[in-house]
Amino acid sequence: MTLPHIALALAISVIWGLTFVASKIGLDHYSPLFFTSLRFLLVAGLLLPFLRVVKGSMKSVLWIAVTVGIFHFSFMYLGIEAAGGVTAVAIASQMIAPFSLLLAVIFLKETIGWRRILGIVLAFTGVMVLGFDPVIFSQIEGVILVTIAALFMSVGLVLMRQIKNVGTMNMQAWIATISGPPLLLLSLGTETGQWASILATDWEAAGAIAFIVVITTIISHGSWYYLLQRYPIAVLTPFGLLAPIFGVVFGVIFFSEPISVKFVLGASITLVGVAIINMRNAGKNKILSQEPEF
Repeated sequence: MTLPHIALALAISVIWGLTFVASKIGLDHYSPLFFTSLRFLLVAGLLLPFLRVVKGSMKSVLWIAVTVGIFHFSFMYLGIEAAGGVTAVAIASQMIAPFSLLLAVIFLKETIGWRRILGIVLAFTGVMVLGFDPVIFSQIEGVILVTIAALFMSVGLVLMRQIKNVGTMNMQAWIATISGPPLLLLSLGTETGQWASILATDWEAAGAIAFIVVITTIISHGSWYYLLQRYPIAVLTPFGLLAPIFGVVFGVIFFSEPISVKFVLGASITLVGVAIINMRNAGKNKILSQEPEF
């Protein structure tokens, strides 16, 4: 990789790590479903020029929007709110890799070798170690919800593998356009205080939304796709794995979240397992592109 592209990949990983922080700040001001709907409605408005109907692919686009846009992000933001922090959920979100691989074996009839089986076992073991950390007991509900979110994202990735001729920005635009309205209706039917939270929006809340909509969704996702067009996934995978590490670091810096030896052990085991899975996928017909889950 050229030095400018290395710098770009590192910047993207930092952005993904900061996205956990921005999400936590946003959820301190808005209810989870309302925050999710705001994100998608704003993204839909900004990406409207990229919206294109792709004949023969719209049914798949609809299902991807439902699994990724509605279910994944709803459980993700519900999990972050329930956890009250970002360190544990940053690691739990990496369960996308083993879930995606298992779903590919079941539904796409892909085969896996002993190294990727080892990666799956390590990833699940690491999350189990996290679950038994006393520091995480207060966040266990959030970890479970984020793990469910990872499962839905994995379903979406398997669906994305089978879709053709839909560009990154077009896909982002469709996910936002399809997901935003039903999420808003769901929020209005199950949550309260939406209008009051809008009126009480301060610079922190506005900055968090702007960061996630513009920096995370449009700029970093688009930049990652730019790099994927130029380099093998094996080259980019290590940069993608830095995102949860940055998320943990920023959680400690911004929210003074506690870190124990058991947490470090569980996080390390999970990340090693995810790294093994992704490195093996990179040499085969991949299902993962390390596209971020935020």
